[in-house]
Amino acid sequence: MKQDDVYKKIEADQFFERNAYDFNILPEKKKSLIDYHFKVLNTGTNNAVLEIGCHIGDLLHYAGEKFGSSRRVGIEPSKKAVEHGKKIFHKNHYITGVIADKLEIDFKPVDLIIINDVFCWISRETLFLSLTNIDKVLKIGGKILLRDFLPNGFVANRNKHVTDHQVFCYKVIGSHGQIFVDSGKYKLLSSRVFMGDELSLSKETYSDDLEDRWVDMLLLKIS
Repeated sequence: MKQDDVYKKIEADQFFERNAYDFNILPEKKKSLIDYHFKVLNTGTNNAVLEIGCHIGDLLHYAGEKFGSSRRVGIEPSKKAVEHGKKIFHKNHYITGVIADKLEIDFKPVDLIIINDVFCWISRETLFLSLTNIDKVLKIGGKILLRDFLPNGFVANRNKHVTDHQVFCYKVIGSHGQIFVDSGKYKLLSSRVFMGDELSLSKETYSDDLEDRWVDMLLLKIS
């Protein structure tokens, strides 16, 4: 079974059950992704916001309220997370699946795409399709806001929670955001680099401390 399929059928729901928190309170580590870049984000228009791997949609809701967005779409593989999110965040529109899927709606381009700690779990078989679909649904002049690992070498760690399938957490040099910049179609507007324990992003301690280094990147689509 492909990694994306494992998430859609098994692991996304199990992740939701393992990582319960007070869903009425947005965790600071999520909130900071928007707040840190807010001055740069709050230029132009963010009327249409898409979050990939939105979980219950709490960050999507926060961003939508912050920008007064009229259209808020979240793509999430966990059916349980989507069901829960629909009960709380009524302004969000949810799509159950992954970004590599053929989208179930006639998707109109958006102004802002949020990708928070998602790229490392995307199957390498569908990575480039996922990148293409992201680019397709973002307007020229639109922005990508992402959080990803920033290791000093390529890493593929086995997901210890999935024992029956080969599922990995992929970390790449420069982060997956650098792929957009290297394409020439995107410009880096702002970024910050930090270790995971600074924002309590990781419960694991790695032997190579740079493996737990993270980056937030805000990208502008220029062509």
